[in-house]
Amino acid sequence: MRMLLQFQKGDIVRHLGLLDLQRTMQRALRRSGLPIAYSNGFNPHIVMSFASALSSGIPGDAELLDVSLKGEATAEECMATMNRVLPPALQVSRARMVDDHFPKVSAALRQAEYTITLRGGGACAIASALPAFLAQEEIMALRKTKRSETMVNIRPMIHALTARTDEEKNTAVLTARVSFVEAATLKPDLLVESLCAFAGAQPERCEIRRTCLLGEKDGQSVPLIDL
Repeated sequence: MRMLLQFQKGDIVRHLGLLDLQRTMQRALRRSGLPIAYSNGFNPHIVMSFASALSSGIPGDAELLDVSLKGEATAEECMATMNRVLPPALQVSRARMVDDHFPKVSAALRQAEYTITLRGGGACAIASALPAFLAQEEIMALRKTKRSETMVNIRPMIHALTARTDEEKNTAVLTARVSFVEAATLKPDLLVESLCAFAGAQPERCEIRRTCLLGEKDGQSVPLIDL
């Protein structure tokens, strides 16, 4: 049996790196008293994995942790128990029990949704350029990895992108749904960089928040925990 935990990574811990988050979750799981499964060998460790690592500095509303169990437990028990041992900024919002044949959530990940808040300066001008930006058949951008820098067409990776503005506050809030697979992952900062370059404007501040991780079921995008 496995438990899927959907949790928040709140603003106060947004700079927590993956290794620190991993250690925090491992400590919480040990303290929970749940029947957690451990690996075999000389150095046993908790059998767990995240659906996706979240970049340092970006908070998340619906991150997903996949944990193997060696005994029975209910979703309600797992959620309540974990929330007792986790800090407020890492609370679990949903739990689901699945069998061992359920797909690994990291392999089932297809898309991610973000809320991107642009403040000051050219925020509204950037938002107003959105229809023309999306009308392009090709949007070339420089994607950087640890090993290389490559020009790629990011247009097919943008599945949805909308904006709402508040001109009095010089604020624009973008809602983006983008590809998140190994061969075609679009990072939100690259999307913002490309949009700003197209609009010829820069915001004073840009705040990025991941709101959902999505898989695919019956041809539709659904939250990973609902697959």
